[in-house]
Amino acid sequence: MKQKIQLTLLLFAFSIFTLKAQDRPFQQWAAGINAGLYGAGVQAATSLHPHLRLRAGFDYLTYTHSEAITLETTAETTEGYEMTIEGEISEAAITFPNFKALVDYYPMSNGIFCLTGGFYLGSNSISANGLIRDYEQLKEQLGDDPEFEYEDIAIRPDNDGTFEGKLWMGKSFKPYIGLGLGRTIPHNRIGFKFELGMVYQGKYRLESSNVNEAGEDWLDSLVEEEDFPVSRSMLNWGPMLNFSLTCRIH
Repeated sequence: MKQKIQLTLLLFAFSIFTLKAQDRPFQQWAAGINAGLYGAGVQAATSLHPHLRLRAGFDYLTYTHSEAITLETTAETTEGYEMTIEGEISEAAITFPNFKALVDYYPMSNGIFCLTGGFYLGSNSISANGLIRDYEQLKEQLGDDPEFEYEDIAIRPDNDGTFEGKLWMGKSFKPYIGLGLGRTIPHNRIGFKFELGMVYQGKYRLESSNVNEAGEDWLDSLVEEEDFPVSRSMLNWGPMLNFSLTCRIH
């Protein structure tokens, strides 16, 4: 096994040595900006081989939805019957900060079509603040510190009826595969590139000081309630669309 690895490295080094000077690693460079589903970003690129390009950069997306979203929960009264409670999500904030490292493989060294593999690194999350309406009056019917159920999630609000939570959208390390059309390092001074792919985000995780318990089916229930056209397993994968504008600098 060790001999095979040494032989592979030797052959790779030999292939690099026999390349023309302009085709050797790190001889070409470019920098640019991009916009996509993970937000706006900057990136730099260099050549590794006539068929390979290396890209690294940072994308950032932030968005706040301040319009209230109505929700209905259930709770059990002191008499033992279930009643429907109204509440609202008063503010939700999306934050996607991601570093990326990607390698583009061009089957034809002078072509514009490429296959891309690599990863994104960052903690994507959605934070939300909520309120149970008429909470003081409800405590008289439900007893002190009542607990509410919403989509298999047990919520115990603060004394004023407010609650908060954060949804972590998968893991920090997210592998990526995709297809691209355009040159990572343009032949001319300025170039454009379009990219479409998939990011494996992993399982979602809910964190909140007001959530006593979240059942295993809470995400399935939420998907069904909001009528999302996807399943929980499909949410582990996220689509990626990117458009970049690149400037050749060497």
